[in-house]
Amino acid sequence: MYTETGRILTSVYVDALNAAACLCHETGAICEAHRLNERICASVCVSKEETVEPFVILTPCGICQERLAYWGLDVEVGVPDKADPTQYHSLKLREVQPYYWRQIYSENEE
Repeated sequence: MYTETGRILTSVYVDALNAAACLCHETGAICEAHRLNERICASVCVSKEETVEPFVILTPCGICQERLAYWGLDVEVGVPDKADPTQYHSLKLREVQPYYWRQIYSENEE
């Protein structure tokens, strides 16, 4: 994750036997941004699994999109290129979720 001050925050996926206890790739960096009072501007999730070579880019899941929306719908996220998921391009959250639920409550919503 990239913050407004230029800081780069990283984190990892946390697996658990109980799926409800797993943590998404972005969770640690999001928590760190809150702890540091840093505004997240951009995020890209790079995933490497034993069965996937060499790595792939993952669009943030719905929960992480919700977490990133804390900083507004102009936060940019990496989405995989359809032809090559090891490459990505950036979209604003509002483009990933054009019907984001919170927009209904305010015309001035980010």
